[in-house]
Amino acid sequence: MKLLLGSILIIAAGFSINKYVFSSRAYDGVTAVTDVISVYPVNIFDFKKAMEGYAHHLCYKNEATLNTQNVTVKECLSQYENKKLECEKKVFRLAPLNLETEVEVLDYSRQYTKCTLPYKYILG
Repeated sequence: MKLLLGSILIIAAGFSINKYVFSSRAYDGVTAVTDVISVYPVNIFDFKKAMEGYAHHLCYKNEATLNTQNVTVKECLSQYENKKLECEKKVFRLAPLNLETEVEVLDYSRQYTKCTLPYKYILG
């Protein structure tokens, strides 16, 4: 009985750590996006790295919305990883080395997010 109870506690702790520790790392990526956007011009390489953190944040932040679409956070992150290179080539292929205005940054951000995470209602 003690073994069963101990196993259940270990499994519950594992799920909690996975959800809250790794999701907090994803939220740290959002800070990077806002830092990049607040300083112009924005280097395209820094912007791509910040967008990766933002994509992870969107998957965790919109867990309830994803669940209504029968998509898990893990599947959302997997979708992102699968589409990442393809979307970088598609969205940033003609991008300048530095994004000069907030309008440019937001436009590239929307295009990249829409390409990598094509789920309804999670882009915000």
